[in-house]
Amino acid sequence: MKKYLFMSVLALAAMTACEKEQGSVPAAGGDIVRISPVITKVTDVSFEDGDRIGLSILKGDAYYAENQLLTFGDGVFSGSLVWYAEAAETSVLTAYYPYSESGMPETFSVAADQTAGYEASDLIAGVKADVTPSSSAVTVEFEHLLSKILLNVDNQSGSDLSSVKLSGSKLSASVDLAGLSVAVDGTASAEDITMQAVEAGKQYRAIVVPQTVAFTLTVTTASGKTLEQKLASAELVSGGQYTVTATVIDDNLSVSISGEISNWTDEGVIGPDTPSEEVQFEEYDGYFIYDGVTYPTVTLANGSVWMARNLSYLPEGYTPSGDGTDPDAHVLYPYELRNDGVEPSAINATEAVALTDAESIEEKGYLYDAYAIFGTDEITADNIHSFEGAQGICPPGWHIPTRADYFALCGLSNKDDSGEETGNQIDESALFYDENYGGGKWTSYNEAGWNYQLAGCRQLTGSSDARIYKYSLTQLYSGNTTLTDSLGQPALNYIMSSTGYVSSVGTLQLFSMMTTFTKVYPEGRINVAYATLGTATPVRCVKDAD
Repeated sequence: MKKYLFMSVLALAAMTACEKEQGSVPAAGGDIVRISPVITKVTDVSFEDGDRIGLSILKGDAYYAENQLLTFGDGVFSGSLVWYAEAAETSVLTAYYPYSESGMPETFSVAADQTAGYEASDLIAGVKADVTPSSSAVTVEFEHLLSKILLNVDNQSGSDLSSVKLSGSKLSASVDLAGLSVAVDGTASAEDITMQAVEAGKQYRAIVVPQTVAFTLTVTTASGKTLEQKLASAELVSGGQYTVTATVIDDNLSVSISGEISNWTDEGVIGPDTPSEEVQFEEYDGYFIYDGVTYPTVTLANGSVWMARNLSYLPEGYTPSGDGTDPDAHVLYPYELRNDGVEPSAINATEAVALTDAESIEEKGYLYDAYAIFGTDEITADNIHSFEGAQGICPPGWHIPTRADYFALCGLSNKDDSGEETGNQIDESALFYDENYGGGKWTSYNEAGWNYQLAGCRQLTGSSDARIYKYSLTQLYSGNTTLTDSLGQPALNYIMSSTGYVSSVGTLQLFSMMTTFTKVYPEGRINVAYATLGTATPVRCVKDAD
């Protein structure tokens, strides 16, 4: 876009006066240029006295006036600028707000702190063609070129709100005033925007650059509590207003889809970040609520954030199986081992029984195979590596752990199928690595709050016409553990990852974290091993890195 230059009002007035003295000025010549705006803008009602715009007048191929300052008063914008003498010649008027002394903007940035300067970030502009000089005000329709976020807050925490921020958007854009359009600067870094209080503790607003963005809403209370909630991704458009409604209860932040839209262009509401089937998800400090179930979370010493309990979410379209006779069930109930009513005295329990009550499901979680975990009907050698780091059935902002996520915890893993690794892989710097165990130590996970549950696994076995998900009956007993409080619990436990492995004979597997209890490893060694697609395991989710 052409760089607009500032032309002094005094110089323009002198030029016009000279033309008048020569007697060539038509009747309209010399009249003050006045603009009558049509818009709901800065105050969401109208322009206010003292608001300033910049105006350019393009007559033919040349500018008669560039970036002239006009000020609002008595319902119109006016200043020292006067019309040109050629009353029959048409021109194009381009006006914008807020006024900039440096010229009509080619780029524009919204303020990071809008607590006292919301209006200065509200870039609006209007263009009108085929205008001739007139003693009457020229009506120009202005448009919002940016987007607006309106936040309604129901604060039930008992503490005032000291700060409300939106994170994740880019603040700069290129500007085409003639085309009434903007384009986000893709090279800019995302920054925080501190919202302006319309009514402290109840309603906040911010102007943002149109872009596709998944905001994170951060609310800080006067008591010093900082609460965060990631919002769903939204494609913001110029002139669009988007409403977010948040509830703060007992210093917890809950974002819901609600709220009416007025003024601007109704572009809907932005709710919490949820999967496509709109499963409820609310995230807090130390826990999250997913589909109505509360899951504790733990931040480990390496900075990773994990669920501290197994997932018990039932994806839409799946029915859990108890007896495991349906090989297409994909989701199975948790189970308990039984020893004919006596204390376990052998490595294998007598039998296992599915637990179908709600309390057991919430405590232990369901067992899922890879098809249910990733929500797919087909896993082949061609796509098995495509699930790496996938969200799967985890909530938004979280993912099915990768082999690397697990390896960083236990420090012992089977090789991958790249051909570049041979034998076991060791990382002695891993978080729970124990040199005496040569891998992770189960009790170390629990001491750190990871809460490694002994939920076992089920594996698909049998012929093609009689396949069944078989219980693993291996249990903790006095011969393989010193953990007397856990006797009778499953000793073989897998937790699946999203990292695929294809064996040399074409067997499709996924790396999984596995427990081993023996006299050598009485407190449980943890390593990353292979599990076939026919293995149903608990699910743990890990939070995406920032």
